[in-house]
Amino acid sequence: MATNVIYHRPWFSEMNLGNRALLKRLIVRKFSHAWTRLWRNTEGVSAVEFAMILPFMLLLFIGTVEITDVFDKDRKVNQIASTITDLTAQAQTVTADELDNVLKLGEVILGPYPNTQLEVILASVSFNDEGKATVDWSRDNKKGAPWDKGKAPPITLPETVAAPNTSVVVGQVNLTYAPLFAGLLTNHFDRASSVELSEIYFLRPRLTGTVECSDC
Repeated sequence: MATNVIYHRPWFSEMNLGNRALLKRLIVRKFSHAWTRLWRNTEGVSAVEFAMILPFMLLLFIGTVEITDVFDKDRKVNQIASTITDLTAQAQTVTADELDNVLKLGEVILGPYPNTQLEVILASVSFNDEGKATVDWSRDNKKGAPWDKGKAPPITLPETVAAPNTSVVVGQVNLTYAPLFAGLLTNHFDRASSVELSEIYFLRPRLTGTVECSDC
């Protein structure tokens, strides 16, 4: 028994060569136009770029703020030490109350920053014939005597200062600086939670061999 087999060729194969070439060009052109539109589409590019550079901008901002802040506080620490030492070195004798008033300048100069972590010390140190240093008196901004009278000062004195049979007025300022963003990103970056700022100033008495304190 004969079987009739009907074979249908795809419609593309029935087209002549010219039509097939034209169809290929149309497909390529459509695809090319679609790709070009996709490539030139810039919607949302600015948002993506901003999201990429935002972390670096934040780090730069935080670093700039903290560096500026610590340099400003360090400048004030230096100014406090030089001011209180210079004022005391101009006197022949002082009292505890007068020293307290001078030490209060530290809080004024440090403003508008808080002074809770500020330590200011004024002292007189004399040197004997051998250049050995002993404390004549000391006073801090807490109205105490932080250095033991008659003993060696708890700081290292430069050799140029330790001249025999002389004395110096010493101004020491210590400040613990806590960065504004100290607790930020500490899990990702190793950074100190605080910075110790310190300055020591030495001056010879202007009008006498040793500035005496009557009730220190």
